Amino acid sequence: MNIVLVTGGAGFLGRHLVKGLLHKYNDIEVRVLARHESDIAQTIVDCNNCRLKTIVGDIRDADTLRYALKNVDTVIHLAAMKHVDFCESNPSEAITINTFAATSLLKLFNGNIFIGISTDKAVEASGCYGATKLLLEKLVIEQSQRDTNRKYMVVRSGNIFGSSGSVIERWKQEIKKNNRITATNLEMTRFFINVDTLVNFIINTIEQGESGNIYIPSQKVATLQDLATSMIEFYGDENTRTEVIGLRKGEKMHEKLFSISEENVITDLKSECSEYGDKLSVEEIKAWLAD
Repeated sequence: MNIVLVTGGAGFLGRHLVKGLLHKYNDIEVRVLARHESDIAQTIVDCNNCRLKTIVGDIRDADTLRYALKNVDTVIHLAAMKHVDFCESNPSEAITINTFAATSLLKLFNGNIFIGISTDKAVEASGCYGATKLLLEKLVIEQSQRDTNRKYMVVRSGNIFGSSGSVIERWKQEIKKNNRITATNLEMTRFFINVDTLVNFIINTIEQGESGNIYIPSQKVATLQDLATSMIEFYGDENTRTEVIGLRKGEKMHEKLFSISEENVITDLKSECSEYGDKLSVEEIKAWLAD
């Protein structure tokens, strides 16, 4: 690698990934393409590295993509609308960002390695966000079959623990403001992964992954009940209340990280469904919260 482009590189995962790339490889340039100036400014402060180059722009703009891709040999495509509620209420926006822009990026890419970052919500998708990410996966895998001179891979993950906009961040704000949390269903289960673990997995996939595969890192499961208990013990008090509001549109009780019928999935997970996955204990959740 000489020049790496990270789309959406000023987001939560993006900032950690950019720092990881710059730390591990001392002779590469890392470009970040993102829309929000404040996020890019924060990324510059966090990384504090002259080999970081930033571009303010929209991935839906073809001229911006051409400029960002100049001489790039590796692309890690993170940029997306990821909030389930916003994707449901603004499907046209979600489709143009998560699907159409990815199509343009793949067409314009002329480097060596392309990695698309996906989500467990792409498996048996029930909402707009999951559907757009499923299409991203299909596009990347299709390109791997059409273009055998380059590597095209997908990394599919569950929830990144503590990421911006996550239930953890929202509950922390709710406790601070009203000393209560709102949960959809306390029996719900979700896959969670630590951001540093995911960053290392993505870098390892760049180095060792084979074209045409979907790679899924090891991750554990938390029930909303255990997550709520941990959050209240960590941030709340004996007066903190929990209000159950029911499932939102497009939401599932349990998520799947892969389907048994998928032939190109590489993972060491023993269970594909969060309902039966290896559970995080309350103590483990609190240790993650402390980090």
